[in-house]
Amino acid sequence: MPTPPFIELKRVTVAYAMAEQAVLQDLDLSYSPDQRIGLVGPNGSGKTTLFSVIMGLIQPQSGQVLFQGQELVKDKDFAPLRRNVGLLFQDAEDQLFSPTVLEDVAFGPLNLGLKPAEAKDRALATLQQLGLEGFADRITHRLSGG
Repeated sequence: MPTPPFIELKRVTVAYAMAEQAVLQDLDLSYSPDQRIGLVGPNGSGKTTLFSVIMGLIQPQSGQVLFQGQELVKDKDFAPLRRNVGLLFQDAEDQLFSPTVLEDVAFGPLNLGLKPAEAKDRALATLQQLGLEGFADRITHRLSGG
């Protein structure tokens, strides 16, 4: 039996209220980990909507979202995908929740149900793995050098 795609969308349609046409219409997409894909398009073409559907932040009006062959319908169904896939928004204010880098990195593990001490340890280990341990106590909104 062949391995199912990592992420697959089948005939996904998303339309926003007051919009003249659907942002995504009967979209089919299949992604395997060995692929590298660039998604480009003008503002308003549906890039953020597409990734919001994949992550379960937006429910499509029709179609299916699958992760490793399993259909994702309810919010809890997306947990395995969210452990493997991250989504970064264009504006930092949309994704930074905590005052310090360490607290922000610990946010994900806390959301997965880890105890605060365990989440902090995992966040510190992640920062160290990335060579960013020196940023742990820095204020997230003051990281850019301009």
